[in-house]
Amino acid sequence: MMKIANWNLERVLPLQSRVSAIHDHFAAIDADIWILTETHELVGPGDGFSSVMSGEPDRESKPGEHWAGIWSRHPIKHLPSFVSDAARCSAAHISHPVIGEIVVYATVLPWGGSKWRGIESADGAAFEAALGAYVSDWQDIRAAFPNALRVIAGDFNQDLAPYHYYGSKKQRELLKSGLSAAGVIARTAEANDPIDWEPTQRHACIDHICTSESSGIRVGKTIRWPKSGKPDPRLSDHFGVAVELSCG
Repeated sequence: MMKIANWNLERVLPLQSRVSAIHDHFAAIDADIWILTETHELVGPGDGFSSVMSGEPDRESKPGEHWAGIWSRHPIKHLPSFVSDAARCSAAHISHPVIGEIVVYATVLPWGGSKWRGIESADGAAFEAALGAYVSDWQDIRAAFPNALRVIAGDFNQDLAPYHYYGSKKQRELLKSGLSAAGVIARTAEANDPIDWEPTQRHACIDHICTSESSGIRVGKTIRWPKSGKPDPRLSDHFGVAVELSCG
């Protein structure tokens, strides 16, 4: 079995007191691949992992901060030529001993009220522009690595639920169309959303994990942490999510 995890760490810094608790969750989840967003290059899952990071953030930031990082316990190689927005995105090739080639693309899409490359957020314009650029990256990766398991993950700032939680209906449809064009399936959406456990709370996942279909690989359960009704502010303002995959 292989586990892929995704967590927005809310601009974590390595000397903050919450880092110890974050490391406890890294150990408890025990994922093979971590996609960390709003992260720091010195905060990762520990010994035995290597990482690639997005470039200098397109906002005021502390040294070592990055929008997106990919950590792997298997050999990992940076793929910067497949990223059109180095400030917010990162891509990597991972060699898995059983699955083989895995290509991971990590990103943070604009949220409500945020700009992207000077484009305002009104009517989802920033989201749409960024998504269009990223979908082109995803399609290039699909063409270059047709036999790889492709993973697209990060903070999408958009639910994929049958009800409204965060984002907009327009953005939801754009995101669904973009993922389809890239040939990937959101494994943390709708019935498989690990956050929509409590109908009275009506939370929904916005930090998604998407994978391509691949022969011989089965998608198992999705999980979240913490298991309470809302994120734990002592850790992050986002839930963490993970997807289990198995071969055979």
